[in-house]
Amino acid sequence: MGPSDKNLHRAAQRVAKALVDGKIVAAVASPAEIEKRVFDALRANFQEETAIEREAERILDQNKRQTTGMDQRTLFVKIKERLARERGFVL
Repeated sequence: MGPSDKNLHRAAQRVAKALVDGKIVAAVASPAEIEKRVFDALRANFQEETAIEREAERILDQNKRQTTGMDQRTLFVKIKERLARERGFVL
């Protein structure tokens, strides 16, 4: 579960302000449009990470018998890293 939309909006506001104030992006779009794009990108990123975590949990559950006695948290992290790498997602 990622951050709430309220927190994402707050982060998007700060990033958009920093981009516009720092002249990092050309002001082709309004600050509100830049903020919306940043918000959408953040939300998509957290949704993808959540999907990867669910897939890792599913794989771990499917292989529970073979992984008895192993550190489940370490296995989860390794599976998550592999899935992220396969999908081209940076954790």
